[in-house]
Amino acid sequence: IIQTKGGISSSTTKEQFRATILEQLDRLGLDYVDLFSVHGANTQNHWHWLYENPSGENLIDVLRELKRDGKIRFYGFSTHAPASVIRKLILEGDFDYLNLHHHFCGDYTATGDGETAGNLENVRLASEKMDMGVFIISPYDKGGRLYAPSNLLRDLTLPDFEPIEYASMWLWHHGRLHEDKSQPHTIVCGAARPSDLDQGIIAALNSQSPEAIKSIDAVASRLKRAMAKSLGDDFAKSWHVGLPNFSDAVQGSQMGNIVWLHNLIKSFGMLDFARDRYGTLTRNLAKWDYSKSKDENIQSIGPGWGWMPGTAFDPARDYSKDLTNVPAENLQEVQEAMAFVHRWCQKKENKSNASETQEEEEVPIDWQTAYDMRPWTAFPERG
Repeated sequence: IIQTKGGISSSTTKEQFRATILEQLDRLGLDYVDLFSVHGANTQNHWHWLYENPSGENLIDVLRELKRDGKIRFYGFSTHAPASVIRKLILEGDFDYLNLHHHFCGDYTATGDGETAGNLENVRLASEKMDMGVFIISPYDKGGRLYAPSNLLRDLTLPDFEPIEYASMWLWHHGRLHEDKSQPHTIVCGAARPSDLDQGIIAALNSQSPEAIKSIDAVASRLKRAMAKSLGDDFAKSWHVGLPNFSDAVQGSQMGNIVWLHNLIKSFGMLDFARDRYGTLTRNLAKWDYSKSKDENIQSIGPGWGWMPGTAFDPARDYSKDLTNVPAENLQEVQEAMAFVHRWCQKKENKSNASETQEEEEVPIDWQTAYDMRPWTAFPERG
């Protein structure tokens, strides 16, 4: 099975889109491709370019025509979009599959969205109601940086599994672990060397054994108890209620994501993962101009916003208008959670006082990295 992909923008015409896809087939030496994915359908604008293009050139027509002509067998989309945008694309009924984030620890940029605080409703909708294939992207990186897990997370998954094994098992047993039986179908796994596949392959080989099923349930229970113990049972269940991400915030604040990062640090020690995600929010905030509208700022930041949306917590800003729908019993904890993430996840050079710098240097051992499987230093961490 061969999949290829292509992006679209406000300037993409039908002729250009069709030519780009056919050029890919030519370079691949193929008469047709099994799967074609609209890459990075991350914003409401992408829906418009496909279905209600101001130019009148609805790009979905190109995919329909190429499928009719036998050049594409199935087409889908990949996305970092808010859960509401993903749902809108699913409900159009055109797409055969989608690539999205849905992981045991959260749904990356979509975490905090909607009633289920992420993409669970979209997995249910796509797999059960729309008969779409559900590809889970980046389960070991954006799904928790599991190639370099924290000591605490590893303690919670051992002795049953390494974190990568558990993340795989959780997806393969998703339909059993959730009452509605919704089930992702494919894990998309990147590897820099053959041995990077070892833990995933071990998990696959053992995934249906009675012992594995018992262990999956045991680890899921331990993780749930750890979160309830760290956050309190009520907050662990309701932390996302009334909490906006950038789509619903007055400005671009990604509050749902930020409180989620607090929960991961407190419950599973996932500080390094939280710092990676918060770093993008910090960079977006540095470019933000409060004298402009949210839409103007997003347009100024450019297409990178769609992949990594939202801004960091700003201690100088009043967020009361954004928090009006947060239950009274959660309000203080939400505010403290955002300040906590800002304090621990800001880069050292951005710290505002000596006490914050000192606190960063005293990372609890449970939050420290247990091991790092990468053969080189990742680009964002260089120098």
